[in-house]
Amino acid sequence: MSDFTLTTRWLIPAPVDAVWNCLVATENWPSWWPYVARVEETAAGDASGVDNVRRYLWRTCLPYNLAIDLRVTRLRPCQSIAVEVSGDLIGNGVCSLSCQDNEAATELIFVWEVSLAKPWMKRVAGAARPLFIWNHQRVMKKGEQGLIRHLARR
Repeated sequence: MSDFTLTTRWLIPAPVDAVWNCLVATENWPSWWPYVARVEETAAGDASGVDNVRRYLWRTCLPYNLAIDLRVTRLRPCQSIAVEVSGDLIGNGVCSLSCQDNEAATELIFVWEVSLAKPWMKRVAGAARPLFIWNHQRVMKKGEQGLIRHLARR
């Protein structure tokens, strides 16, 4: 059972293929997502991208960083991507994409089911839960805003 189930909705004013291309090019996330400090590929995976593993260093709104590895477990181009999470968080995540407004916009739904792995975070999880949720929402909102700006410049 996970400590947190976190759901976020983004609405990006761009076609699903453009959004998908930015979403899967995670090596470029630091250029448009302010809280992504670094992305490193640690395993290439198969030709479809399944089993690809990348390590992400996330800054946060609060005074801590997170280092997590995401391993792609399922990939349906322009529809969804599922990952297994390890490192400072443990669990699973899914991002689903769908066309909106006659294909002029894309809705993304992120669902994370994660548990805390850092000992200090586990110790304070009860009292800090609202702060951790607020922090996640803020980091995700900045990602949505950054992607909108990034795609508008293209």
